[in-house]
Amino acid sequence: MKNKLLIILVFFLISNPVLSENYFEALDFFNKKQINKSIQLFQKVASNPESSYQDKAIFNLAVIYDNGYGVRTDKTKALYYYNIASDMNNEFAMYNLGWMYQVGENLNKDAVRAFELYTKSADKGHPQATFNLANMYYSGEGTTKDLETAYRLFLESKIRGIKESEYYIKLISENLSFEEMNYLNEENKKLIEKKIDLPAPTIE
Repeated sequence: MKNKLLIILVFFLISNPVLSENYFEALDFFNKKQINKSIQLFQKVASNPESSYQDKAIFNLAVIYDNGYGVRTDKTKALYYYNIASDMNNEFAMYNLGWMYQVGENLNKDAVRAFELYTKSADKGHPQATFNLANMYYSGEGTTKDLETAYRLFLESKIRGIKESEYYIKLISENLSFEEMNYLNEENKKLIEKKIDLPAPTIE
């Protein structure tokens, strides 16, 4: 399982020009290591419910405090922002928060809560969340063990670019019956036709 996503996102969306300018100006300040100015602008966007960048700005604030980018690391503040962005269905925040619950970083371990967050993030196309969710089905962590569902999710995460999935796909295929594999292969043809041409979320 990989560590949490430790990046600042750039989303090329159309929004209110002023709000967009604030968001991308904040990213520019971050890249120039002018973190205080970056935080001020992210907070401005984060406090504006009319901005389509609101959840992204909140997520970026969480990442800054989580990793101590130009500021003192503050896991409590990071968790606060992750929770808000997660409640706004930001798939990256849901993934990071799920990871924190799974490993027990700055909060009590809760595999069931991690499973719920990974599920929501995976439903929105997050590759690593899909892989981690597959692992939970494979091991029975936070949910009932289900090799067929794990197989489907590992295939989906492979399509989304997670190469580690290949190992588990092979491992599971060696433990399922001929009839089960035939059924899964038919189902997975539909999945491949649906997903194979979809790129992973654009991130930088």
